[in-house]
Amino acid sequence: MDIKLRDYMDADYHEFLEMVSSLYSEDLEGQPMNSTKVTSTINECKKNPQKVRIVILINNNEIIGYSILVYFWSNEYGGNILFIDELYVKEDSRSRGIGAYFLNCIEKMDNIVALQLEANTSNKRVLDYYTRLGFEVVGNTQLIKNKGF
Repeated sequence: MDIKLRDYMDADYHEFLEMVSSLYSEDLEGQPMNSTKVTSTINECKKNPQKVRIVILINNNEIIGYSILVYFWSNEYGGNILFIDELYVKEDSRSRGIGAYFLNCIEKMDNIVALQLEANTSNKRVLDYYTRLGFEVVGNTQLIKNKGF
């Protein structure tokens, strides 16, 4: 395995869109996804790279996944939290330690004090996986008010 991480490039668009579509077809509890949202995310990354980043996962020069990372300041934690908005590994590359490798790489970033992610409570396999990697459920409950996008 020769895993590399790099930032999204415009040439990745079609494959990135395909992977996002796959993620949302597997995760039926999430919000509906469409190409307009994907394009908005790409544009936000270009406009504010200090806030949003798309990372492409590569193995032997082949794209095998992606992650969308969002930085935000937390007074409670006293620094930047890196929110892993999405992490997707293609099905034929799963169960090979790629997710753990990716999380280990980003955990070493020196401009963050914590990593945060979310998982559907119905997906016990994913919850167990992230727990084994050191993530824990915190006492707060996340609430969101959708403006109807």
